[in-house]
Amino acid sequence: MFATFDNHHHGARHVAVWLAMPLGGQEALVYADPKRFFVPPYVGPRGWVGLRLDGRPNWKAVEKVVRDAYDHIARRSSRSRKA
Repeated sequence: MFATFDNHHHGARHVAVWLAMPLGGQEALVYADPKRFFVPPYVGPRGWVGLRLDGRPNWKAVEKVVRDAYDHIARRSSRSRKA
């Protein structure tokens, strides 16, 4: 799994997607744009990042981060199958 949808999870005020990130990715995104990115509960300590979708998101930027998350998990998965 590389993403999960957050639709006001436990009363959160936002609609978001939580995405698996490679080492350092979460920190870089949250630091660069803390209004758009956040550390989600539960999976945040494992490096995942939350991306708010409410408001007027830049869908090209959303697509890039979602693709990055997918690629991260796909690479990790393919390495474990080769071992």
